[in-house]
Amino acid sequence: MDEKRNEGRKQWSKKHPDVAATHSMKRRMVNHDYQGRAIYMITLCVEGRMPRLGTLYGPDSIHPLPWVNLSPLGESVKAEWLGIPRYYPQIRMLALTIMPDHLHGILFVTETLPVHLGKVINGFKSGCNRAARELELPVPLWEQGYTDGVLQGKGQLDRWTAYLLDNPRRLWLKRQHQDFFTVSHHLTIAGSTVSAMGNHQLLQHPSIMQVYCSRRMNDEEIAREGDRLLAQGAVLVSPAISPGEKAIMNRALEAGVPVIFICNNGFDAMAKPGGKLFDACAAGKVLLVSPFVHHNDYQALTAECCRKMNALARAIATRQ
Repeated sequence: MDEKRNEGRKQWSKKHPDVAATHSMKRRMVNHDYQGRAIYMITLCVEGRMPRLGTLYGPDSIHPLPWVNLSPLGESVKAEWLGIPRYYPQIRMLALTIMPDHLHGILFVTETLPVHLGKVINGFKSGCNRAARELELPVPLWEQGYTDGVLQGKGQLDRWTAYLLDNPRRLWLKRQHQDFFTVSHHLTIAGSTVSAMGNHQLLQHPSIMQVYCSRRMNDEEIAREGDRLLAQGAVLVSPAISPGEKAIMNRALEAGVPVIFICNNGFDAMAKPGGKLFDACAAGKVLLVSPFVHHNDYQALTAECCRKMNALARAIATRQ
């Protein structure tokens, strides 16, 4: 989540502390015009995260990649989603992925809507509930609210689309390696109480080395330090705060070197790694560790937070 969105949510919570304390607010960009022209990625989850929309299957002779076979209800949901432009011709559908227990859709509001986007989504939900009743299935189908992402950067649409297409494969990997994608809370690692996700066996590796780079290091110095560390055959551990630390930890990921990342936020029950970290986690090459409690609001990275993460990385590397 970008800083602009988080800052908006933080200000909203300050103005409405009574609501913020009791309401599980879905992602929403404060001060954004939800009737105006924009591209969105919408996520909706089935009530109780029940797999009512389809069944995930692994690769077979017909399907080279994992895929979701939609249930009759899932087919109805697909028809309802693709039918939204009949009611709102200002909307163009760009991509859709229906998973067993949730939906991701990318839509383009090409011109000003007559209503807030939330009204459009609520209408879609009503249509899905109607379809569920016709199939004599329980309603409501969807959890309350929805999550949206607003397109803001170059290349973001391609990344969104790739993410949607890759969802079945990611879920298949997650199910094949459940231990690596299960969040553990209240663990004691190097004398600190932490939450963690990934391959815990990395902590037992005979050689663990901390990646620590001063911000004063130039590119050549960072490259030399990366060469030195990657040649050791060790597990690398770091919060990857400085540009040099980020560069070396990314090199390690790309080279298949096992890594332990110290994170500045804890993990909720549905947490999972993103991007390159996901595949590395499935391969048992990653452990994510956080000494902090999970929070949804944006919090700036303070000097104290950096000291705490670096101290934990050092303790893990030195087995203290």
